[in-house]
Amino acid sequence: MAAERPDKKSVKQQAIELDPPVELVFRGPFTEVVTSSLKLKNPTKNTILYKVKTTAPKQYCVRPNSGILNAGEEAPVSVMLQPIDLTVPDSERSKHKFMVQTMFAPPDFTPDQLDFAWKSAAKDVLMDSKLKCVFDETPIAQTIPASTVPDNDAAVANGGKAALEESLASTQSPPATPSEQAEVNKNYTESQPAKNTTSQPSQVLAGATPAKAVPVKDTESQP
Repeated sequence: MAAERPDKKSVKQQAIELDPPVELVFRGPFTEVVTSSLKLKNPTKNTILYKVKTTAPKQYCVRPNSGILNAGEEAPVSVMLQPIDLTVPDSERSKHKFMVQTMFAPPDFTPDQLDFAWKSAAKDVLMDSKLKCVFDETPIAQTIPASTVPDNDAAVANGGKAALEESLASTQSPPATPSEQAEVNKNYTESQPAKNTTSQPSQVLAGATPAKAVPVKDTESQP
């Protein structure tokens, strides 16, 4: 069952939403094809038919230039400006305008009836939105990639790091030779505390002359 069509009073007010709503901006250079994007959205619960018209059909290509928007759907439209003669006065280019014309789909509408629906539509069911064309000839600023711009802080940090490494390298002692390392090891070993080597009195054997004990000095190293 087809959705009910709105009354005639509300039909003349545009039912779809346009983005941008009032103007299409084309940014140069205009020596090549320049594209401006338009988005159409159907916020209603009915199917809407649309077509895009212009006052300068030889200067623009529109894809798609007509179509069907079901309830809640969106449709992107590309408007392509062909290369233009920059000697043409601005007053002539200011006449370039677009119109998005829409209407609710008639009862029992099928997609193959699109052309017939437009041809048989009464004027009082048509809705339209007009957009003017704006030509932006502002040159695009040239930017220098960040990778080519020296970072002063990084340069200072790297310079300081290099200076520190050079200072450490100049004060660092050369590696010890094998003989020097052996001497170091010997000193380290001798620095350990020695055990008390005081001799205990020996037992006197029967018939033997007791030996005179000779005191042994403590050989423990001083700390």
